[in-house]
Amino acid sequence: IPEIKKVEIADNVLTVVKDGHDDWSMIGKRIGGFIRAFLQPEIYANTLSTEELRKKVQEVLDLQINPSVASHGGFVDLINVENNNVYIRMGGGCQGCGSANMTLKMGIERMIREAVPSIGQILDATDHAGGANPYYR
Repeated sequence: IPEIKKVEIADNVLTVVKDGHDDWSMIGKRIGGFIRAFLQPEIYANTLSTEELRKKVQEVLDLQINPSVASHGGFVDLINVENNNVYIRMGGGCQGCGSANMTLKMGIERMIREAVPSIGQILDATDHAGGANPYYR
């Protein structure tokens, strides 16, 4: 990860030092994905290509997730697949919703993992503070 300046491991403590003013929330999520891949390499041993992962995740979004969240005026877009991690953005009624995190953890993440078990993290890249009806201000 280019933003990382230094990593120290002592017993069960991992210290990460970043360079510059990059946002910890996105860097931290990427670091977590790398740590999980390192600790559980058998999960990622037979992973699909990035394009195959993208296609399978998009299929889950199109056929299962978006029809479900559409009933609440929402939608979920696939932003990127990088290092087996999936980046999504919630929109419509889901952007800024107080239940967005619950929807992500209990619905979106569960459905994607059932269809694509080799996936790493599923990360919400939504700006929940922006838009016409933000939940977080």
